[in-house]
Amino acid sequence: MQERKGCDEGRRRFLRDMVRYPALGALGLVAVGLATREEPLHPDAKCASAEACRQCPAYERCRLPQAELARQASDGT
Repeated sequence: MQERKGCDEGRRRFLRDMVRYPALGALGLVAVGLATREEPLHPDAKCASAEACRQCPAYERCRLPQAELARQASDGT
Protein backbone atom coordinates (compact mmCIF):
# COMPACT_ATOMS: atom_id res chain seq x y z
CA MET A 1 0.00 0.00 0.00
CA GLN A 2 1.10 3.49 -0.74
CA GLU A 3 0.98 6.24 1.81
CA ARG A 4 -0.47 9.53 0.72
CA LYS A 5 1.72 12.07 2.45
CA GLY A 6 0.10 15.03 0.74
CA CYS A 7 -3.35 14.02 1.96
CA ASP A 8 -2.15 13.50 5.53
CA GLU A 9 -0.36 16.86 5.55
CA GLY A 10 -3.44 18.63 4.20
CA ARG A 11 -5.62 17.01 6.84
CA ARG A 12 -3.20 18.02 9.59
CA ARG A 13 -3.09 21.59 8.34
CA PHE A 14 -6.89 21.70 8.17
CA LEU A 15 -7.30 20.38 11.72
CA ARG A 16 -4.60 22.72 13.04
CA ASP A 17 -6.34 25.70 11.41
CA MET A 18 -9.71 24.56 12.79
CA VAL A 19 -8.27 25.06 16.28
CA ARG A 20 -5.94 27.98 15.63
CA TYR A 21 -8.34 30.54 14.16
CA PRO A 22 -11.19 30.19 16.67
CA ALA A 23 -8.62 30.32 19.48
CA LEU A 24 -7.14 33.47 17.96
CA GLY A 25 -10.62 35.01 17.74
CA ALA A 26 -11.38 34.12 21.36
CA LEU A 27 -8.07 35.64 22.45
CA GLY A 28 -8.94 38.82 20.56
CA LEU A 29 -12.34 39.02 22.25
CA VAL A 30 -10.75 38.59 25.67
CA ALA A 31 -8.23 41.33 24.88
CA VAL A 32 -10.97 43.73 23.78
CA GLY A 33 -13.01 42.90 26.87
CA LEU A 34 -10.07 43.60 29.15
CA ALA A 35 -9.21 46.82 27.35
CA THR A 36 -12.74 48.24 27.60
CA ARG A 37 -13.45 47.07 31.13
CA GLU A 38 -14.15 49.75 33.68
CA GLU A 39 -12.69 49.26 37.12
CA PRO A 40 -14.72 50.19 40.19
CA LEU A 41 -13.49 53.32 41.86
CA HIS A 42 -11.25 52.56 44.82
CA PRO A 43 -12.42 53.76 48.26
CA ASP A 44 -9.30 55.94 48.55
CA ALA A 45 -10.07 57.76 45.29
CA LYS A 46 -11.27 61.35 45.16
CA CYS A 47 -14.86 61.98 44.14
CA ALA A 48 -15.27 64.29 41.16
CA SER A 49 -18.88 65.25 41.89
CA ALA A 50 -19.60 64.66 45.57
CA GLU A 51 -22.81 66.69 45.43
CA ALA A 52 -24.47 64.69 42.64
CA CYS A 53 -23.70 60.98 43.03
CA ARG A 54 -26.73 59.81 41.10
CA GLN A 55 -25.75 61.80 37.99
CA CYS A 56 -22.15 60.57 38.06
CA PRO A 57 -21.24 58.16 35.21
CA ALA A 58 -19.36 55.98 37.71
CA TYR A 59 -22.28 55.78 40.16
CA GLU A 60 -23.03 52.05 39.76
CA ARG A 61 -19.41 50.93 40.06
CA CYS A 62 -18.20 53.50 42.57
CA ARG A 63 -17.06 52.15 45.94
CA LEU A 64 -16.70 55.48 47.71
CA PRO A 65 -18.69 55.73 50.95
CA GLN A 66 -20.82 58.58 49.58
CA ALA A 67 -21.92 56.51 46.58
CA GLU A 68 -22.62 53.43 48.70
CA LEU A 69 -24.77 55.53 51.04
CA ALA A 70 -26.60 57.03 48.06
CA ARG A 71 -27.26 53.57 46.62
CA GLN A 72 -28.52 52.28 49.98
CA ALA A 73 -30.81 55.28 50.32
CA SER A 74 -32.21 54.79 46.81
CA ASP A 75 -32.75 51.04 47.45
CA GLY A 76 -34.52 51.72 50.71
CA THR A 77 -32.26 49.44 52.76
